Amino acid sequence: MPLSDILARAAGLASEAGSGALRQLQHVRLPGVGQASATDDPETAARRWRAVTVLTDPEQLRAGTPEPLTRFGDRLEIRVTPAPGERGAELAARFRDRVGEDQLGELRSALREAKQRIETGEVLRNEPQPHGHRAQTPQGKVLDGMDERASEEGVL
Repeated sequence: MPLSDILARAAGLASEAGSGALRQLQHVRLPGVGQASATDDPETAARRWRAVTVLTDPEQLRAGTPEPLTRFGDRLEIRVTPAPGERGAELAARFRDRVGEDQLGELRSALREAKQRIETGEVLRNEPQPHGHRAQTPQGKVLDGMDERASEEGVL
């Protein structure tokens, strides 16, 4: 067997082994190391802090609850800490009691809105489209659905 074939086969085997190891490590929890809440059970996910970094002085955030978060009333715990690297403040919130996925999405959206209001004074929106109405196409419906859910899910 030629040397180039041996090296190609060895590289392929190493790649498969590495991806298999990463797949297993993805679900290992280490004390003190964060993990996405996507793999958590609903009880743990509901108690997890959701946070955004805001380009402002932490004392300004401690002075009062940002407007989008006030609609949750006393159902939230709110924490303000200096952001790493002196990059403003970290605004974090979590529910006091167990809630569903819809309320978690509303909290993620409210945190993003609070960040935008504090940093720019307004919340940017894609709607309404400046070019008016358009006929719905299958691709357009998919894109509109993704855009609608992006504020709660955090991903477009």
